[in-house]
Amino acid sequence: MTHDELLRHAADGVLELRLNRPARLNALTHSLVLALADAVERAMSDDTVRVLLISAEGRGFCAGKDRDDPPTDAFVADLQRLAAALVQGRKPVIAAVQGWAVGAGFELALDCDLVLASHDARFALPEARLGLMGTGGVHALLPRLVGLGRAKGMLWLGGELDATQAHAWGLVWELADRALLPLRARQLAAELATLDATALGRIKRLVHGEALGDFQRALEREASAHGPG
Repeated sequence: MTHDELLRHAADGVLELRLNRPARLNALTHSLVLALADAVERAMSDDTVRVLLISAEGRGFCAGKDRDDPPTDAFVADLQRLAAALVQGRKPVIAAVQGWAVGAGFELALDCDLVLASHDARFALPEARLGLMGTGGVHALLPRLVGLGRAKGMLWLGGELDATQAHAWGLVWELADRALLPLRARQLAAELATLDATALGRIKRLVHGEALGDFQRALEREASAHGPG
């Protein structure tokens, strides 16, 4: 991965991690996933970082796995490592989604605590139609957010949602005009950064403990499902 495929900007307690592969709709390579996981893990243990913001350059948030960098066991393991860092870390994580969030890109957004989306955002989970499995804890997170029936329908049928429907189903916290999305996401991150970090961390841990149970075990079961049979 070239050094500029993941941009970092830190200010006033907010660390923004910005996917920067716009020509590929920010599709994820193994090296980019590793960079994201390393950055998130470091941020979660860095007392100067109070809130993380994940955003993306260009017309789409993330087109999923890069087709020129096919998934391997190590790739899946590092996707699960990234999900664990985002979901189990104690700090709030915001995703700012514009355009398409597909497959692993959608799952990356789901791993964040609050999703802000532009009105033209689109979400899709095409893995089953390609004979693949989802990652990032989607099989644990999605049913909690939209219910069992909707989750199975989306995972089986490659469900596509526009921003309005995703908001109505509880996948998106707030909608914004595309031009204003970066500003609004940074405003929300800055607001969270002013709040008591200990309280925010405890709330996240308690909510996830009640809603998700043993998320690490869910990630392990999901990774094992990528194997034969």
